[in-house]
Amino acid sequence: MPAPAPQTSNATLEAGQFADEASAKARCPTDTVVWVNLPSKIYHFAGTKSYGSTKRGAYMCEKEAIAAEDRASKTEKHP
Repeated sequence: MPAPAPQTSNATLEAGQFADEASAKARCPTDTVVWVNLPSKIYHFAGTKSYGSTKRGAYMCEKEAIAAEDRASKTEKHP
């Protein structure tokens, strides 16, 4: 009996959430792509320490993140 395939991070992502920045940019070429820390619902901008580096997160279009009731980090400025 073959071993089950390991789950990828994509398995837990919802619509509008992406595992890679390029996919998010392709979905919203005119919007800012942000990294959303999924447990805290706080998003980070490119070039900041937490962008793409929290344990559980996803790249999203900023407008979609706002619609999902995520908020920007209070310590970061919009690019």
